[in-house]
Amino acid sequence: MAIVQISRITQRKGLAQDLPSPLASAELGWATDERRLYIGNGTLAEGAPVVGNTEVLTEFSDILSYSTEYTYQGKNFGLLPPTQTGLTASSPVSQSLQSRLDSTVIITDFGATGDGVTDVTAVINNALYQIYCQNAVNPLVRKSLYFPAGTYVISNTLNIPPYCNLYGDGPNSTVINFVVQTWTDTVSYAGGVLVNNSGSYYRSNGTVPVGIAIGNTIYWTATTLPSYIFRTADSLQQTGDNIGTNGALPPGSFEISKMQFLTTQVINGCYIEAAQDCSFESVNFLGPETTSSLTTAINDTACVRFNTTASYVCSNIEWNHCTFSGMVWGTNTDEQIEGVTFSNCSFDTLYQGVYLGNTSAPAVGPTGFRIVQNNFNNIYDAGISIVNVGMNCSAYNAFYDVGNHFLGTANPYAAVIDINGTNNVSVGDMFQRTTQYSTGLHPRIQLNNLNGITLGMNVSNITFYQNNSAGATPYNYANQLSLGTYQRMAGIQDNLTVSGSAQTLFTFDADYIAAVKIDYTIKTDSNNAVRTGTYTIVRSTSDSTGALASSDSGIENSATGVTFSVSENGSTGEISWKYTTTNSGTINYSITKLA
Repeated sequence: MAIVQISRITQRKGLAQDLPSPLASAELGWATDERRLYIGNGTLAEGAPVVGNTEVLTEFSDILSYSTEYTYQGKNFGLLPPTQTGLTASSPVSQSLQSRLDSTVIITDFGATGDGVTDVTAVINNALYQIYCQNAVNPLVRKSLYFPAGTYVISNTLNIPPYCNLYGDGPNSTVINFVVQTWTDTVSYAGGVLVNNSGSYYRSNGTVPVGIAIGNTIYWTATTLPSYIFRTADSLQQTGDNIGTNGALPPGSFEISKMQFLTTQVINGCYIEAAQDCSFESVNFLGPETTSSLTTAINDTACVRFNTTASYVCSNIEWNHCTFSGMVWGTNTDEQIEGVTFSNCSFDTLYQGVYLGNTSAPAVGPTGFRIVQNNFNNIYDAGISIVNVGMNCSAYNAFYDVGNHFLGTANPYAAVIDINGTNNVSVGDMFQRTTQYSTGLHPRIQLNNLNGITLGMNVSNITFYQNNSAGATPYNYANQLSLGTYQRMAGIQDNLTVSGSAQTLFTFDADYIAAVKIDYTIKTDSNNAVRTGTYTIVRSTSDSTGALASSDSGIENSATGVTFSVSENGSTGEISWKYTTTNSGTINYSITKLA
């Protein structure tokens, strides 16, 4: 059909329900109530495919209602054909575009901005409630909630409901920053903002205009500083004693990953209460404390705290690739918790890393707590303390500047691992602290004469001398097995050299070690003589060599020419095991002790 010139465009307006359908050909119709614009298609005779109206898109049009189908194609820059989504090529799977878009939820959908300025506490808590709490029993509504890179400012505790999955773009990209503003009447405040005025805290009741005094109770309510950046809550976002009431599902079964929780306030990081089956992956906690303020535990903050209720025991909680820094403790708990694991994490710039139990023995306390393959560094006191609780494990952790009061590894002040409870285990832990600086007061691992087990670097109060010379550099032998008060060192090989004077193999501090047994085997170079036996040393009753006792039960197939002796330094209490020999050779020996 030829193009027809219209000299005059007709138009109508009225309520959407009153607009004629169809409008006249090319006639415009404006729906005043919906603010939507339509044009008449024309007749079939004029070439219109259908008779009716066509909407002219405006800012008020529902675009998604016209894009009714979406089919995944998986095109890879045109190199591959579209992916077959159906069981056959002729039956592709389609869904509505709205359904496809709703399959991914972004925190910005709820109005949160990661601009580092706007307080979005209420926005985030509302999103958590809308997604996970309104219909908590329906797994179809439990969508993952994505936090794009940015800094999201909050000023109140976030309540983490069950079954949520929160993830960001990485702990250095997605940051939740707990902020308290310093009050001034020269700026306006949004509702729910927390401010500090000379050490007192106030929260805005709504939008606060410029010039409003902090004492105006219409705009401000006196409050306290929240204790946590986030805490677990039930499916009604109830916390504390209310958890599980009103038919709510208990906390747990959630995952948080790839984000950082930051604060400049002296508060705790998170409170895991009555929760089970939780996972934290690449989650960092960073507080305001530094080495200058962490010489005391007075602020008593922890990156992670736990609480078990009468009805719900915290259990099966995993922290992996996380960082804990800038608070007093990495984690501190004497609660009954079961099966918690910290693995591949970093504990840095803390007063203590992990503290389990209490000086007053808890009724149950933490059990099944596994601290595995973590790095500990810049820890003022002990890296791990286990006190009056049992059935916990430390394994394959690396301890650097720990227990040295921030003065370096040559200045030990505390045990690196302090196990003061029965039935706990340390296996394969590694220490920058050398045997030279591992003493009775400051060992790598302190078992406190209880029946814990260690396998690894825990030799203390013994010094081994390279080339058998007390003036030479000491060996840093460290590995031993400790079973309660019984300790067995790993075997050592050393050279025996012919000399005119007695040569020192090792020394030990009699103030901390009462007696040792040395299992040894000697093999000479010249005549292939072999001697094996046990040499026993018992310290004197005082720092005097006169009462020092020793014996040798060795037997040999031929004369080795080796003679052992012991001596005690009356001023230091140090006992030396020495030898003289007429034949060069080697000695393999291992030390055991019980006290």
